[in-house]
Amino acid sequence: MTEDTIDRVTDIETDAEASDEAPATADGDDTGRPEKRWRALPKIRWRRPGNPWLWVSAVLAAAMIAGGVFGYLKYQGVADDLAAMRRAEADRNAAAQVAKDYAKKSLTYTFEDPDAFFRSVQGGVSQPLKDKYTNAADLLKGVMLQAQVTSSGEVLAAESVAQPGGIYQVVVTAAQTTRNLQHPEPKVSLIALQITVNKVGDTWQVSDIGPKTGSHPANTDQIPQPAPGQPSPPGR
Repeated sequence: MTEDTIDRVTDIETDAEASDEAPATADGDDTGRPEKRWRALPKIRWRRPGNPWLWVSAVLAAAMIAGGVFGYLKYQGVADDLAAMRRAEADRNAAAQVAKDYAKKSLTYTFEDPDAFFRSVQGGVSQPLKDKYTNAADLLKGVMLQAQVTSSGEVLAAESVAQPGGIYQVVVTAAQTTRNLQHPEPKVSLIALQITVNKVGDTWQVSDIGPKTGSHPANTDQIPQPAPGQPSPPGR
């Protein structure tokens, strides 16, 4: 076999080996196919918690916290309402006490010292009511001195009703004991007074007083009716 023949045979074998290796390389290249690339991506797996009671505990804890917050807010609202009710009741009681004290002062007087009566009823009142007593002082003093009237009062009950603006209408029921020159024996009468009490800041003022509408006037034979715009005379 000649040298040229040997070289041709070698070239043929080399080409055959190259052709055999080329398809293998093409088939082995996975990156050329989409499904191969998808399989090559990392897979995401959802794992369940090792202990499911942890989730249950977390949910229960959240529910307890929410319930606690709701309960606190509910309690706070109820507490505020209760405090407001107590303040309103305290104000009604305070207004009733002011009215009772003033009713007793208005029913207690004597002809021996009429000025003491006017000093008493002009304290703790609004300016308009004070002015009414001042304007009626001479008339009432003359009646008290002429008839020699003496009176004392005992408060039996009081009912206070709140109105807008810090105003309270108080109906006071009292027993008035009077005597005068014509009737020296004591005479007891039951009367009902309607007294208006105002709350001004932290203080209380009486702004009006008079017989309750529809009630029976007390001792009308002793003291005349006041002129229009004047307060009721003592004992009225």
